[in-house]
Amino acid sequence: MLMVYIALMVCTALPVFALQAGMGMEFLVWLVFVMIIIKAVLLVDHFMEMRNAPPAWRLTAQIWAPAIITVVAAFEAIT
Repeated sequence: MLMVYIALMVCTALPVFALQAGMGMEFLVWLVFVMIIIKAVLLVDHFMEMRNAPPAWRLTAQIWAPAIITVVAAFEAIT
């Protein structure tokens, strides 16, 4: 469980460090998208305790964040 907390803290802090390092906004947007997906999977498995849930429920919960991020990323790529 400690590794999950550490991974969540790294996913939260990484965009801040990238911004302070002078990375461009386009890179940061995609970095945040990836971090959201990683955090969502960790939250579903560990904090929502869906590791032992029926596969359909777990899959639905895990696909939600990537689906939303895909839609937002598509709009970001278009504009």
